[in-house]
Amino acid sequence: MADIPLTAYIVGTVSPVVAGALPLFVGWFRETGRDKRARAERLEQEKAGQCVDLLGRARNYRVLLEDAEDSRGDELIAYCRQIRQAAADITGQADKVEIMVPLTGDTASMLAAEARTLSAAMASKANRARSETLIPPDFTRFDRRLDEFKAASQFALGHRPAIAGATAIAVEPSPVPGQLSG
Repeated sequence: MADIPLTAYIVGTVSPVVAGALPLFVGWFRETGRDKRARAERLEQEKAGQCVDLLGRARNYRVLLEDAEDSRGDELIAYCRQIRQAAADITGQADKVEIMVPLTGDTASMLAAEARTLSAAMASKANRARSETLIPPDFTRFDRRLDEFKAASQFALGHRPAIAGATAIAVEPSPVPGQLSG
């Protein structure tokens, strides 16, 4: 009989403490969930930013190559330095993208390899020694690699391509990142 009042005393003492702490625990769990979602959202934005940065660098590189076509002499040498540096920047950014967004790794590496190939052709010492204008580069493969990387990035970041007509491609978000919906 003595155990019943002691049990009632313990339950009566602990119950208000638990009841008071319960909203704190619920709030803590809710905040933890918000923090996790915010971190995941920031990571997704950073991944997208890295992919967009690589696309921007590649497009600027193409313009740099086009600008260098009509150059001669010292101007050509300066462009060649810029071209080599831009190809190195694309390669470095492709490495970052490959680490952050592994699904785009192959296409990012192929884009960087094509940039290095064009760089080697444009910065050829034979062209610079003769101080001639450069042979116009063939951007077919570079443009194809750029399009492949863009499509791989969209897929990896949770967008799916949807064909809207014979030539246009629209991108719609998928409910699950990295997966096709439907």
